[in-house]
Amino acid sequence: MPDNIQTVTTLFNSKTTSISYKDFQVDYARIDILHESIEEINKIIQTVKQGKTFQGKDFTSGNLNREI
Repeated sequence: MPDNIQTVTTLFNSKTTSISYKDFQVDYARIDILHESIEEINKIIQTVKQGKTFQGKDFTSGNLNREI
């Protein structure tokens, strides 16, 4: 999905990417929410704050742990 204003391209996976941010030295994390309800959004925020990840067939850690 290209953004012609900020020249940023966002790629969406067919599964929801779920990674833990606790191993990264970051002050902020961005969460892209597209079609979730208020209850689901609150659950997502709490899970990320706790440093946990979502598990199951609908989630992926992407290529974060793959060797090149």
